Amino acid sequence: MSVYRNALFILIGAALLLAPVVSAQQADQNQTIIVVPGDGSKSPVYSILAYDTIVQGETDYFTKYVQPGTSQLTLDLNWGNAANSLSLWVNTPAGLYGPYYDSSDGIPTNGRIVLAMSGSGGSLPAGTWEFRVYGDSVSNVEDYTFVAY
Repeated sequence: MSVYRNALFILIGAALLLAPVVSAQQADQNQTIIVVPGDGSKSPVYSILAYDTIVQGETDYFTKYVQPGTSQLTLDLNWGNAANSLSLWVNTPAGLYGPYYDSSDGIPTNGRIVLAMSGSGGSLPAGTWEFRVYGDSVSNVEDYTFVAY
């Protein structure tokens, strides 16, 4: 009988310890993400810069793990040729955001999208974020860079 009682105490203790973690993750993922024009003059430190090419109608995918407690994430998609049009979608643990276009960052038609994302609760939802670069209107092949820092 005491074996079952000890097992029951261990099970209840484990449930009590895990409940706040699960609640914190759900609250983190249910918040609103605020998107504003970013500052493209800052150089990312320790971030992977992706170099790629795209054609009209193609979608390229990138992922980044956002650590718990991250307050802001800056996204910089740069293709330089304003005659071509690319768009950016962001799939977060809190939902899908976008599309964002060349003028979404407040600077009209310069071949670049720079956005800053922050969480309404002070930090962004932790987890794997997916970024989608789409070739809306591209003549031939367009080179671009993408970084999230």
